[in-house]
Amino acid sequence: MTQHLGTWVSALVDGQLGPAATERALAHVAACPECAHELAAARQARRVLSVVHDVAPAPDLTARLLALGSCPPMGQGAGPARPGERKQVVPLGLSAYSLPARALSGDLTARRRPSYRVAVGSLASVGVAVIGLFLIGDQPPVVPTAHPAEVLSILGHARGPGETVSGTLAPDLAAQVSTAAAGVGGSGLTEADVLAWMRDAGWACPTGVPGGYEITAARLTGDTDELLELDLAGPDGPIVVTEERGVLDAVALTGTPTEAIGDRTVYVINRQPWHVVWQSGDTVVSVVSEASTDSVAELVADFPAAGFDDGLPARITRGWDTVTGAFARP
Repeated sequence: MTQHLGTWVSALVDGQLGPAATERALAHVAACPECAHELAAARQARRVLSVVHDVAPAPDLTARLLALGSCPPMGQGAGPARPGERKQVVPLGLSAYSLPARALSGDLTARRRPSYRVAVGSLASVGVAVIGLFLIGDQPPVVPTAHPAEVLSILGHARGPGETVSGTLAPDLAAQVSTAAAGVGGSGLTEADVLAWMRDAGWACPTGVPGGYEITAARLTGDTDELLELDLAGPDGPIVVTEERGVLDAVALTGTPTEAIGDRTVYVINRQPWHVVWQSGDTVVSVVSEASTDSVAELVADFPAAGFDDGLPARITRGWDTVTGAFARP
């Protein structure tokens, strides 16, 4: 401790010191008359402030304020000049040097027009709207599932060949399916239809599916339909693609092995069953299969190789899409 308590006096009076520090401070006060005097003065000041009452306004304060508001503005309604008053004279006349008269008289107060105020108000409203869209456009971090049991459960619920029905499709996609259809092939709904629906909905969409594979399900899951699940069936076993809008939490994946597939680097969460995850634009994509095969690598490589854009235009665009999407929901 220093020679005197100094600013510790206020902390001691307010009870902001810990037990050990309080004990040391009181021991110092017992041996230091100057600090003891400061401590007593601080405590006395606290006691005085604790009993001080609020200052009540004068009863006629409201009347006086209203009287001030009823006074005519200066320079308006002044009436004729009274004896002894001098009329303000503008040197050299009103048009001297092509300057306004108020400039030559010393009146330099800017006279803003209503249109200027309207423009300022409009710009302020636009700024508030842009800031709002920027904040809404922020995306949450996404931590992928790493437990093998959950991955096996996802594979177990995947639809097999010929098992596609309207219940396995998102509502707006199922609307394209004939009521008498039992499958994608029988309904006339093709792979191109599913991929076009994904693109229109803003999901990361591959350019195609591996040879010999068919899409057996394309549905939205989660409490608010925030997850997309795409089931594929083919000769190398089922493949399940899940997508979620957000930013892949790279910190949570520290130490997870990575692998380069095509133009992107994926995190290998599990190898048996095979589970990889990566960022594709505004979406976190996860692919699950029974094993790592050429078909899986082909599917991963067909997704767009784009990182997450957190710039101002991108965030405003995402915010606008979120707002318009909320109004579009029934």
